[in-house]
Amino acid sequence: MCGIAGILTAEGDLELRPAVGRMLCALQHRGPDDEGCEEMALPGGYRLGLAHSRLAILDLSPAGHQPMHDEASGSWIVYNGEVYNHEDIRRRMRDCTFRSSSDTETLLKSWVRHGEQTLSWLRGMFAFALYDGKRQQLWLVRDRLGIKPLYVCQVKPNTWVFASELRAVLASGLVPRRLDSAAVDCYLAFGAVPAPWTLLEGVQSLMPGETWRFDLKEANGRLVPERTCYWRPHFCSPTAPVPTRDEALERLRPILLEAIALRMLADVPVGVFLSGGIDSSSIVNALASQGHRLRTFSVVFGERGYDESEHSRLVAQQFQTEHAELFLRPAKVVDEFDQAVGAYDQPSIDGLNTYFISQAARQAGVKVALSGLGGDELFAGYPYFRLSARLERPLPRLLARLARTMAHHLAPRSVRTRKLKAVLANGRSRLSSYVVYRQVMGPELRRQLLAKPADILREPLPLEVRAELEAAVAPLDAVNAYSLLELSLYMANMLLRDMDQMSMAHALELREPLLDHVLVETVAGLPGRLKLAPGRRSRTKALLVDALPAPLPSRVVRRSKMGFIFPWERWLRAELRPRVAALLGERETVKAAGLAPLAVERLWNDFLASQPGVRYTDILALVHLLHWVRQHRLAVWPSPALARPSSSLQC
Repeated sequence: MCGIAGILTAEGDLELRPAVGRMLCALQHRGPDDEGCEEMALPGGYRLGLAHSRLAILDLSPAGHQPMHDEASGSWIVYNGEVYNHEDIRRRMRDCTFRSSSDTETLLKSWVRHGEQTLSWLRGMFAFALYDGKRQQLWLVRDRLGIKPLYVCQVKPNTWVFASELRAVLASGLVPRRLDSAAVDCYLAFGAVPAPWTLLEGVQSLMPGETWRFDLKEANGRLVPERTCYWRPHFCSPTAPVPTRDEALERLRPILLEAIALRMLADVPVGVFLSGGIDSSSIVNALASQGHRLRTFSVVFGERGYDESEHSRLVAQQFQTEHAELFLRPAKVVDEFDQAVGAYDQPSIDGLNTYFISQAARQAGVKVALSGLGGDELFAGYPYFRLSARLERPLPRLLARLARTMAHHLAPRSVRTRKLKAVLANGRSRLSSYVVYRQVMGPELRRQLLAKPADILREPLPLEVRAELEAAVAPLDAVNAYSLLELSLYMANMLLRDMDQMSMAHALELREPLLDHVLVETVAGLPGRLKLAPGRRSRTKALLVDALPAPLPSRVVRRSKMGFIFPWERWLRAELRPRVAALLGERETVKAAGLAPLAVERLWNDFLASQPGVRYTDILALVHLLHWVRQHRLAVWPSPALARPSSSLQC
């Protein structure tokens, strides 16, 4: 797992190596084991600079150094990721001589020989830039589910900058330090920015399963990429034949076990994040049943209602893992709060938990860890799945009209009530209903917070994303429709991004077995009703649990769903209160973020006064955004000089 960066240009006066060198320095935390930087002159007057910081997982020798060159074809690659089936791909090229045992060389040589067909064989997570000397093309590629990030910016008509992180894009010195006002609104709405937008104006993310190809055959031609989507999950049509539950389990079980086992490929120690929930417990179950001796890690709190240690210990004991607990005291969070928030490459409201458990795993000597991310999205684990299936049942016209009438009279005192009112009050599309469900801040609060309320978006999603998802979910059953939305939005834009940036802050590689694309295709191909066990109080994610080779502890299976969250509500009112008040009171920083200082002050005071409908997530969203704006000297408008902090906020 690594960091990559590069610049492609036809501009003769651009000093390439210093800019790429600065980008490499910004990525050193992602790969402390090795680094490399190359500048090359390409046919047609183009120049390419590539940089790579290496976290050595496969082939720890210098033979895995990048940028990696194939002398016979003149091709180059910088690659971030793991291809778990790369040895199978090598067997397709028995006559090929390899100098290393790295998957980087496997990918490079396969591409030289087979071109983009190689993509269909890759099973793993990856983002890479590959110059194909044989075909005179530069390819930028992102994996199918979007596990690994890749950002791109056109800084001149014939100059493109790309990197694993936004901080590296900024470090090039070629990109203005300006926020995108529409993206700020989206961030407030969701607690994360939906791709392809980023918080930086003019910088975009490759979408999951997307390639950008620059054709360099024409001398000094315009550098315009051809963008292609090479994979999207295909969900079961309601008219498709319905397998029995036993048939579905028979189809699912071997693929599930294979997907999890493949993630153990490494030449370094591997651990598992064990929360005590079904997803992470399933990974431990599958690996232990295949004979693996595991190291597991969990976070322990002193606050009741947040601590899951009872359940994680049960699983660790049953499957005989070497279990370690990180007891997270408020004092540690306070002491390391600025450092943790500073690890965000792009802020969200949900990444600090991953930061601290990644820190604990790395300090314990683990370089690779497995996570249960994806289980809720794929196996219908959120309560919303069952609710959506009920809401979409046909209602007599009179009852439907009555429900809408009642919604108008609901008192919107709580966030949940406001969301329910918004969904019931009118006939919304599935995507619109989902947007309401996943919103952190509603339109009215965003209107108050934004310094220019006219910037607020009626639907806080990029239009192209909205159109594609509306069309994709229309023919599906309710459960599969919302599974697709979860995978495409909440998971891709927040959970996976946080997993990457917070684990890589500690040079730890996180792997998500439940997001193996073959497994995703298999589960997506099943009718939604098979993913919801019958009965009002039925087991959650029963399909996943029943596919496991051994039973899980009944207390784990039957427990109420509990998210992996920290006790922020209490910490923000107590230990973190002075620090948060000081940051929210930095008026010039607030203005630079495009927000209204008085509105920010009012929201903080309402939170401290426990006003109905004001949540800790609203405060975290502001804190993380403002810290990031200040750290990277950004502004929505031409950057003001950041003044000394002044505040009338309560402390």
